[in-house]
Amino acid sequence: MTNNRKNIMIAMLLAVLVVMAVAYAAFSTALTINGTATISSSWDVKFDSTKTSGTGVIATTIGKTGGTAPSGGTIAYSNGDTTATLGATLYQPGDTVVYTLTVKNSGSLAATLGTPTMTATSGGSCSGSGTSTVCTSTAGHVEFTIGSFSKTSLTANGGTATINVTAKFKNTTVSNLASGEQLKVAVTFSATQA
Repeated sequence: MTNNRKNIMIAMLLAVLVVMAVAYAAFSTALTINGTATISSSWDVKFDSTKTSGTGVIATTIGKTGGTAPSGGTIAYSNGDTTATLGATLYQPGDTVVYTLTVKNSGSLAATLGTPTMTATSGGSCSGSGTSTVCTSTAGHVEFTIGSFSKTSLTANGGTATINVTAKFKNTTVSNLASGEQLKVAVTFSATQA
């Protein structure tokens, strides 16, 4: 009878061992997933450098009937088209040149446009910041100011915003300058991912 008990005990231990081996095999199965993911996006926010002249880009107003029309209303782009340099020659009080600069988002990420800045590149100096910046010519007759900009959010793949800058001959004590008065300024913008 002791042998029978031993045999039963051995059989039970073997059965427990088999059950444990099967359970271990069932729980130790590893799940492996392999794959590759690619995220493709592009950042391309800059001035629309195709807009350098013409209707809707540069508008001039003569301040004096029969006076010399403002000239030199120019736009040149640099720094990967993130800087627009504006130039104007104005002759008499009331002369104005209004520039409409277009910022375009050609990238696949939406962007937020920051407040534009302006600095004098030749013929004067600037004071203030952002849309409160005023750049004045050395003689003090011509000033550039940043107007409002149309919006701050630029949708991906083609969203646009405009920045208006005005050059004006402001001093009414001068009737006419034969050679005109020149001032050049650089307008830059910042943009962040929306």
